[in-house]
Amino acid sequence: MAISELNPAQRDAATAGDGAVLVIAGAGTGKTQTLVHRVAWLVEQGVPPEQIVLLTFTRRAANEMLERASRMVGDRARKVRGGTFHAFAAQSLRIHGHHLGYTPRFTIFDTDDSERLVANVRAELGYAGKQRNFLRADALHKLWSLHRNTGRDVLDIVEQERPEQLDEVPHIERVMKAVDERRKKLDAMDYDDLLVRFGELLFDHEAPRKRISGGCRHVLVDEYQDTNRVQAQIAAGLMSEHGNLMAVGDEAQSIYAFRGATVRNILDFPEMMGGARIIKLEENYRSTTRILDLANGVLKSATEGFDKRLFSSLGEGAFPEVLDVDDEDAQAYEVARRIDAVWQAGAKLREICVLIRSGFHSNLLELELGKRKIPFEKFGGIRFVDAGHVKDSIAMFRTLANPRDELAWTRVLRTIEGVGETTAAKIAASAVEVGRLDATPYLKRKFGPALGLLADVLDAARDADDASRAKLLVDWYRPSLERLYDDGKRRERDLDTVELLAARAASLDDFLQGLALDPVEPAEDEDAEDEDKLVISTIHSAKGLEWRAVFILALRDGGFPSAYALEDPEQIEEEKRLLYVAVTRAREKLTLVRPAWIRSRAPTFDLGDGNTLLDQIDDFDDLVEAARRHSGGGGGNEGRGRMDRFRKWFDRG
Repeated sequence: MAISELNPAQRDAATAGDGAVLVIAGAGTGKTQTLVHRVAWLVEQGVPPEQIVLLTFTRRAANEMLERASRMVGDRARKVRGGTFHAFAAQSLRIHGHHLGYTPRFTIFDTDDSERLVANVRAELGYAGKQRNFLRADALHKLWSLHRNTGRDVLDIVEQERPEQLDEVPHIERVMKAVDERRKKLDAMDYDDLLVRFGELLFDHEAPRKRISGGCRHVLVDEYQDTNRVQAQIAAGLMSEHGNLMAVGDEAQSIYAFRGATVRNILDFPEMMGGARIIKLEENYRSTTRILDLANGVLKSATEGFDKRLFSSLGEGAFPEVLDVDDEDAQAYEVARRIDAVWQAGAKLREICVLIRSGFHSNLLELELGKRKIPFEKFGGIRFVDAGHVKDSIAMFRTLANPRDELAWTRVLRTIEGVGETTAAKIAASAVEVGRLDATPYLKRKFGPALGLLADVLDAARDADDASRAKLLVDWYRPSLERLYDDGKRRERDLDTVELLAARAASLDDFLQGLALDPVEPAEDEDAEDEDKLVISTIHSAKGLEWRAVFILALRDGGFPSAYALEDPEQIEEEKRLLYVAVTRAREKLTLVRPAWIRSRAPTFDLGDGNTLLDQIDDFDDLVEAARRHSGGGGGNEGRGRMDRFRKWFDRG
């Protein structure tokens, strides 16, 4: 086993003795390699492999680590018990679940099963009637899941996530407690049950806890900063008999609070363990020094965290660049133009990534890339033009452009409450036949007034100018969002984009054609796995990945940081951690794009003129090269904001 290939800090972690150990692994510091060597070293020291437990967040991660360990110490490493928290919990509950009233053959419900059960119980208790504005089954399930995984009070969660439903909290609790009881009666567990019940088993039942913990002589937990409250409890329960727990993670990469993860687990680990050895991995093997200088500046701005400073032996590299542009239109134009320029000069698109805080931040960029025929793939969320609510709104424009478009008619009609598939098809067939929507035969039906309003809006829009037409159609559809989608308020921003694009298009046909541009196919002689496509990714989806060059978009209050975070200090801290994750995805080139103005419907307060994230980084201006600061930008033509020197960033092979 080549322990000698590790740096001193990695070697210290891999060969740590017994007890509680916290490994703070900064971005790009070889965390996985360290864990692999830790497993191999324990096996070499004579620890029975079946008494080593490696808990990860994906089965694939555990399998890959154990495969690498087996190449070091042989097949013995394959007996290590590696897998996800949920899988380990399920295995243990099959054996010990009778203490909680379950048989070894209990059923595991997936998300769809769980939501169907919620829907059934919701209806049985009388909460499914149209007279009530009660949460749908999927929304109920999500709220209850957050409650169970975080331990937060239901009232607090509803106040933050669905404040309009505060009066319904007692009814929400009634429904979901009934769901929990029904599921247990069915001898079934959902994904949350696996963790909650396993935690209950470890904390409330001494005999099985001793057996389970006694059989786990060494417990290793990867990505500890992403654990929720229940998972931290499970980890503590598993090490209760022997005290051997190694938690590996980076508090600065704790970015999944919306899933129930809490940064407190890793920050409070030393205190929770009554004193734990702390080992820091700080040598970065990914990024050049000047990029890490900026990352360290972000770390320094955090109000709480472990004192660490990333360093690299990869050379100083290029300074990060701040690209100032007028607005989101200019942002899309400038970024697409730069990418196009280096691509034409021979750069590989797959070595470039555009990182976004939220899926809608790339709406305009996606359209600009389409115009330039630059192929791309998007990680996190779905493409703008593929989102259901965007398709709904565009369908109205399609009926005006082509009254024979039966699919568009059907889609629009299905957005009206009370209109089912059969009725929609019948009305659509009539509209196709006469070339317009005739609501007269249906005015006495419950949905008649809404159908009549749609007919009037379409008639008015048919003769309106581009801007008026766009406003008429989008304003008609906008009130349907909250009924059709549980996150309707957040989707309104995409409707703003649709309205903007339709209003400024040269014609209705140009608008629809621009949205329907087909993506460019890769060259025929290129293997599928080698497709050269630009990557657009949310920062959450980019964690663990890296690219040669990275653009970070919308660094302006209301964009990144999110408008929803601006009044909450804890959320601003998570936004800083998101920025740290984004910055450390870049190996050689980093561009921070800062629009002077961002459209945002979310806040009900003034956004201000600052850049909350950048302004809180000490000496930010010193961390980027002043000569690369670019003002204006707000491009609409090729002569504006030229950045030809960007080509030189990719002058190496």
